[in-house]
Amino acid sequence: MRTFWNKNYVCPVCKNQFEAVRIFSDAIKIKNRESDLKPVYDGVNVLMFQLVSCPKCLYTSFEDDFGDLTSLQAETIARMHEKLKQIEIDLSENKKIRDAAVQYNIAAAMYVARKKSFRAAESLLKLAWLYRDAGAPDEEKRALERAKELFLKSYMEEDLSEDRQIAVLFYLGEIEKRLGNRKESVRWFSELFRRFSKSGSIYVKQARQEWQEVSLEK
Repeated sequence: MRTFWNKNYVCPVCKNQFEAVRIFSDAIKIKNRESDLKPVYDGVNVLMFQLVSCPKCLYTSFEDDFGDLTSLQAETIARMHEKLKQIEIDLSENKKIRDAAVQYNIAAAMYVARKKSFRAAESLLKLAWLYRDAGAPDEEKRALERAKELFLKSYMEEDLSEDRQIAVLFYLGEIEKRLGNRKESVRWFSELFRRFSKSGSIYVKQARQEWQEVSLEK
């Protein structure tokens, strides 16, 4: 079974035409999920290939909003290239964790510049997952702390859909739990139940289990 294929893109910042490595859906196999719903893959680690980066200017985002830029946002990101042009990064199917980590850091910075705090937080959460897979707990913790700040900013300032509000509250509770902040974890999970107890979301279901575990801790 083939794993990778190349998809054509046009960069909305520098207008460069390029190909990016994608994964065939049939090659994606999830064995299980961890307590924060991080997928554990059987075979290729999809986290390594979820972002799309222009090889010329290094504009980076998730695929589903790669072209979703205003002209002002594109100008802002174009100015960021001056700080990024010295970065060497392998974007091929042979990329290493270091390359994917650089991509997630760039994506987070660019989502902040685009005033998309939720997506910046999502980038940092997946960066933390990548470090977990690499067995780098200190780096994982730093990424989670940064993700927490942006999830909170998103919750306070962005006009989020109900699904994203639920996800933000779940991850605020889960990240606080993983950082050892029990009271804050319970507070966010409780807020999730108060607002969305009747939701059938997988986040609410998982939060009940996590809330029970953290509530019983001494």
